[in-house]
Parts: sequence; structure tokens; C-alpha cells
Amino acid sequence: MEYGDKHILVLGAGASGIGASWVLAQVGAHVVLNDYKPVTLPADEEKRLVSAGVDIITGRQDESLLDGVDRIVISPGISLDIPIVKAAQARGIDVVSEVEVAYELSKSPIVAVTGTNGKTTTTTLLTKVLEGTGKPVRVGGNIGDSLSEVAYSMPADGFLVAELSSYQLETIKHFRPIGAIMLNITPDHLARHKTMENYIAAKERIFENQLSTDFMVLNIDDPIVADMKHRAPSHILEISQHQVVSNGAYYDKGQCYVTKNGIATPVIGSADIHIPGSHNIENILTVIALAYALSVPIETIHRIISEFHGVEHRLERVKTLDGITFYNDSKATNVDSVVKALESFDQSVILLAGGHDKMTPLEDFMQLVKHHTKAVIFMGEAADRFEAAAKEAGVQPIYRASSMKDAVEQGYKLAVQGDIVLLSPACSSFDWYSCFEERGDDFKNCVHMLQEGRHH
Repeated sequence: MEYGDKHILVLGAGASGIGASWVLAQVGAHVVLNDYKPVTLPADEEKRLVSAGVDIITGRQDESLLDGVDRIVISPGISLDIPIVKAAQARGIDVVSEVEVAYELSKSPIVAVTGTNGKTTTTTLLTKVLEGTGKPVRVGGNIGDSLSEVAYSMPADGFLVAELSSYQLETIKHFRPIGAIMLNITPDHLARHKTMENYIAAKERIFENQLSTDFMVLNIDDPIVADMKHRAPSHILEISQHQVVSNGAYYDKGQCYVTKNGIATPVIGSADIHIPGSHNIENILTVIALAYALSVPIETIHRIISEFHGVEHRLERVKTLDGITFYNDSKATNVDSVVKALESFDQSVILLAGGHDKMTPLEDFMQLVKHHTKAVIFMGEAADRFEAAAKEAGVQPIYRASSMKDAVEQGYKLAVQGDIVLLSPACSSFDWYSCFEERGDDFKNCVHMLQEGRHH
């Protein structure tokens, strides 16, 4: 879309909406930034938007905002079921995500990562590997800065790396990444998408506009993802930890291989990989497959992966105290993430879980918790439901915590030398915190406040 003199309504005054509003004003659009809640923007952000000519209207969201509007740009956290979006659709007004704006404005090709779990680790590692080429590389979307703002500043000869959620993909139109990764699909965000079919369909939009010359990495160990190869129009690269693939990457006997037309080349062995768990092998294989397809040399891929020690709040080792090691996995906001975390450890685990409940089924999850934990400590809004499901599954012992400090102190008291205390909530953070980062930081602060040498 050519934005000059167009009237654009941006819904949602968070980072995505603020970034999109500023960028759209730069390319000549008349922009209104709206949020139904009364929002006080940071002073510097408000000054930047106002000086760019953006009108900011918060605290109301009536249909009159649609008068004369050519397009709505919707922030990822906003449901398509709200009245103003329904009214816009009834009027035939285009409703797109900020990702679509980024695609329209980026001079660089885009590579994109989606999946239920592992997106941030994979996106971060992919960004570092592409940076190893010496080309300009920027990252945005579900991680880091607003994607449209990053896209606006990109030169033509680099890569824009996008971490994309189902919310962001739900409202694309022409968005086309030259390379994309689909990690895995497990139940998540069902309160928003209503059914697994809707959730999968939103995720699959990542490849709907791709060409046969574009690359799509599919994790064929996940049956839902494996089934997508029949629908993706792109050049498929498969990854697997259980079988050899002819185009893509696979793991066998402690070694990651990249393959092209059936010819396998070793890339990196497990001795040089510093992030624990089979789920991280999955993440690494997808990066190897896509980076190699994008002509990154194997030596560069090996070097960057061997230097990578993970992402903050994702199985982040915080401290070892009296032989007890504390891990911050605050980014584990669904049960599948916690399963992957628990399966990463051979030691006894005391699990700290709970938060704002996503209402996903817990029966299978609690069976796994029973076999992989020494004790569980539940907290937050979800604690009652989690405790009931844990008791039903025969999990024991079960404890409750009234705060993060309480949970950390209880975990420390229950642990003995060699044990792990793991914060892996299986919930979003919005009961006690504004984001998972804040929750993880609180956990780390509470761990650092513990006194060494305490008698257990």
C-alpha cells in the first residue's frame, strides 16, 4: 500500500502500535493512534509521535474513529472480535497487522520464526548466525523492537529477522518471508483462537505467500508441523532428531548434520553446544538448515552456535548455592515449555509453577510432573486449578506460595545438594507482573537474596 495521504487508524498503544504509528507518519500517512483504555505514554514517546503528526486518542473507542479511514493496523494483543474491528470489517476497511506494514516498508528480505515454543531462542541464534556473515541484520516482532520501525531503518543488503506469534500472523495479507521456520505446534492461546484448527491456520499463514524459491523449515518430528509440507508452496527443508533427512538438518549420535540433495555434512557436535535439552537441538537444527540454505558458511554456523549460551529467562542458570542450582525459565508460559524444561534435567527438580492461567488441559502435564519432580510449589491465580489437577494425578508433595520470595525460600529449604530449583510457570505473568521478564527478574533477585550456608 502507498501510505502518502492515507488515513490510518492504529489500534493498541503498546510498543507495536507506537512503532507503527511513528513509521506510518514518516511515510506521509495521517495517523490516529487509539487505545480503548486511558493510556499515558512515556513523555519521550508522546513527544516523538506528536511531532511526527500522530493524533493520540485513548480512553474511548467509538465507531466515529472509522470515518474516512483507509486502513486499520492492529496490535497483536487485540482480538479481531472487538466491536470496532467488526464494524471496520462491515464497512470493508482493510485490517492488517503491524507485520504487514513492516513487510511493505522493508528494503531487506525478511526471515521469520514461529511455533509454540522455542521462538525466542531460535530467533536470537538465527540473528547471531546471520550477523556472522557481516551483513546488516536487525531483529524485531515478538522480540525486541516494533517490527515496522526496525523494517523502516533497514538497508537493502541485509536481513530482517522476525519472531512472529499467531496473533501477528492472523492479520497479514501479502507478507512473504524468503525463509521461515516452523518449530512445533502444541495447544496455546486457545482463549483467543477458540480451536486448535484456528490456531494452526494462523501459524500456517507464515508460508501462504511464499514462492517455490523461498525456504520453509519444518520440524518433521512434530506431526502437526510435518503435515504442513503438503500445503507449503515453498522449498521445504526438514529437520529431525529421529531420522535422516535429504534436505535440511538432522541430529544423530551427538552430531548435527546439514544435508542437501542427500549429501550430509557435519556442522557441530554436542560437546560444543552450551544450551541444554533436546528442544534446543531442535532449535539449533532449524537455524542450521535455514542459514545454510541462505549461503552462510558452515564454519560460521559452527562458530556462532558454539559461542551461544542461551537467552535470558529461558532455562537461564541463575546461581548455585550449597550445591543447589536455580534456573529461571520465566518464559515458559505454557505446559509444553515446562515439559521441555523438565526433560532437560537428570537431577531432582523442585518446580515452581503458576501465574495467570491459560486454561489449557493439565491431565497429561501433571502425569509428567509426577515423574520428573521431587516437589512442586504452586503460586498465583492458577494455583487452585493446578493443585487440584496435581492431586488428581498423584503428584506429591505439593506446596503453595504467597509470593515469589516465599516460593524461592520454600524451594531452597526443600532442596538438597545436587537438586535443581526451577521456575517454569506454565502460565502467563499477568496476575502479579506486567511481563515474563519482570517475573524472571523477581525470581533472580529472590535467589540472590538467599543466604549461603543455611541449614536445610
